Amino acid sequence: MRSIRALSGLALAGAVLAMAAPNAHAVSASCQKALDDAEIAQRNFDTISKDPTTSEEDKKNAEDEANMTASTAQRFCDSTDSAVTGSVKAGLGGTQGGTGPGELAGGAALLAAGAAGGVMIIRRRAAGER
Repeated sequence: MRSIRALSGLALAGAVLAMAAPNAHAVSASCQKALDDAEIAQRNFDTISKDPTTSEEDKKNAEDEANMTASTAQRFCDSTDSAVTGSVKAGLGGTQGGTGPGELAGGAALLAAGAAGGVMIIRRRAAGER
């Protein structure tokens, strides 16, 4: 009986995780290169700023380069990334699209699974099982 409970629990957990997993989003190759360059510049700045023998001017130059590459990557990826669509508008709302029925069903399933798990734990404690 315990093995059936364990298997059904694992199946339920797997279904919940599959529904809760975020959608993967791939960026363009040129956007990824800009992000990689920004990460390298940040690592260089971190290394230089920890070195006590580095002059303040070199630290400032490394910081400026890291900030510039990060800003460039952000601008470049925001303007070329296919996931970014439409313009920014002020006012009510803030999503670019509505919530689909699949997302609503997934959220409801997560809430139901959490509630069922909580009820099961409370019932087991009340019955004295561990």
